[in-house]
Amino acid sequence: MIRLFGLSFFKSLLFIAIIPGGFSVRFRSAEAEKVSLYSRSDNVHVVEGLVFQKALKAPALGKLVQYLNIFCGHCRRFVPIYKKLAIDLQKWNRILRIFAVDCAQEDNVSVCRDFEIKSTPTLRYYHSNFVKSRHGLGTNLPIESSKKIVDLLVKHLAKNDYTGTKELKPIFAPVQKNETAKSIFGRFNSKLLYILLVFQPQNSQIGILTLLDLLPYPDVAVRILNDAQLFTQFGLKPSARNIALLDRTGKEHPLRPTEESSSAYVESVAKFLEQNKHTRIPKLPTTIAPKEVLPQGMDAIILKKVLASPPVVYQADLEQALHQLLHIEIPKAPLIKGEKFLALYRLIQLFNRFNPLNQDGRKLLFRLESHLKTIKKIKGAELANKVTEIEKSLGKVFKIFRYVGCIGSKPLMRGITCSFWTLFHHLTVMSAQNPKVFKPGFVIFALFGFAKYFFGCTECAKHFQQMAKRRNVESVRSHDEEILWLWAAHNEVNNRLAGDATEDPKFPKVQFPLRKHCPACHKKPNGWNTAEVLKYLKRIYSIKRVSFYGLPTLRRT
Repeated sequence: MIRLFGLSFFKSLLFIAIIPGGFSVRFRSAEAEKVSLYSRSDNVHVVEGLVFQKALKAPALGKLVQYLNIFCGHCRRFVPIYKKLAIDLQKWNRILRIFAVDCAQEDNVSVCRDFEIKSTPTLRYYHSNFVKSRHGLGTNLPIESSKKIVDLLVKHLAKNDYTGTKELKPIFAPVQKNETAKSIFGRFNSKLLYILLVFQPQNSQIGILTLLDLLPYPDVAVRILNDAQLFTQFGLKPSARNIALLDRTGKEHPLRPTEESSSAYVESVAKFLEQNKHTRIPKLPTTIAPKEVLPQGMDAIILKKVLASPPVVYQADLEQALHQLLHIEIPKAPLIKGEKFLALYRLIQLFNRFNPLNQDGRKLLFRLESHLKTIKKIKGAELANKVTEIEKSLGKVFKIFRYVGCIGSKPLMRGITCSFWTLFHHLTVMSAQNPKVFKPGFVIFALFGFAKYFFGCTECAKHFQQMAKRRNVESVRSHDEEILWLWAAHNEVNNRLAGDATEDPKFPKVQFPLRKHCPACHKKPNGWNTAEVLKYLKRIYSIKRVSFYGLPTLRRT
């Protein structure tokens, strides 16, 4: 039985205009609004589309960019590492910007496709005045070690072009034999008060690191000496000397670092500057941890409803899954041909035959499959354009952007991956109810192709492919076996991810169905009655039982 709206639902929709023919307003829930894993308080700029490409072109700045998919578990686990790195590197803000690009956002599909982001998280460095058409895809950096990231950034920043900077231009080139205190100061603006000379032995980065870490102090610039004898050019004795702080008159100001390290050098200079009333560029503000964000308004009503109800398949989740697949996940591929094209065609065949969308949505997938029949390859951008072209000739295919059964109790929880599981469970049952349409195993092979070629969560895709081979996906001989194969696979994933950082505390990763929802499915003391599990899955995921709760319509049209 389809669940209709409750009174509280209608009360919450007072802002929606009602016109003849029903609801026609396309709206988003709070959960569907763009949310991010990062913020400016983390020293991470979250950017999209054209804004991002413009940012790459900025002169006199290096750029560190993390490409991610917000639903990717590996990306989520990388968040605290990237945040700490970004906060630690705030002192380099004069010459480095740190960005995050979410490839799960529709506005970023073309960016992630054009930059060939094949796995997430991906970390890349871009130099000043970067233009993709001239400079390529950027430089990949490893994500396994923060120290390695910093070491590589140091090398890249030391080679960067700082022409056009509005700030004090850093000079990484070592002091030459003909340079003097006057000529060195002459290379900076007249407001510079001090030069710090740092001897950098061969195969050392102590001078470069000192330069970088003193960037927050605009009153001092660092010059590097590769030969300690060059101290004599400034009237200084080179013996047992590694640093010297000079003012514009050439006078040396004594420093007493506690050891021969860049951090000790920086600390001694900072202490001198602060004692002499020179200020540094402000650090990131120390803020109180943000309060827990909970669903509000309609999302709060839906969450309460879902938590209190037994499992139900909601039309909203099926629509969200298909929208994500057609508009974001699949079009991110630069070129789709060969085995990848066969995987795409298999998916569209499946979605077209067991299409849960409205009449316009059925026309969309029918026309898309008809188009794919006539070709053997397609670019991701061409696919996206074709979907958009077909949609423009139709009515509203996707009338709402909201998760219902897959709603999370917190932002960034559940959502996309939950809706994908829901869609494919539904499709295994639909295939069993129409056994002559596709051979047994067609649905899970379509899912396997999606995971292998299109799924934005690299780690998830890898695990699924390994599991499919280990569980001998090719052994499926009936539609019932297909339903149970996907059920067992899903439970294996739940078992692996139980307690993970991506787990929603209100929706723990448990073995389903729970005993309270299907007592007959469980054997005592443990184990499964698969015959009863099969009955349960066929009942829950049947198209006849899909609920339209949370949607601005009461039925599929």
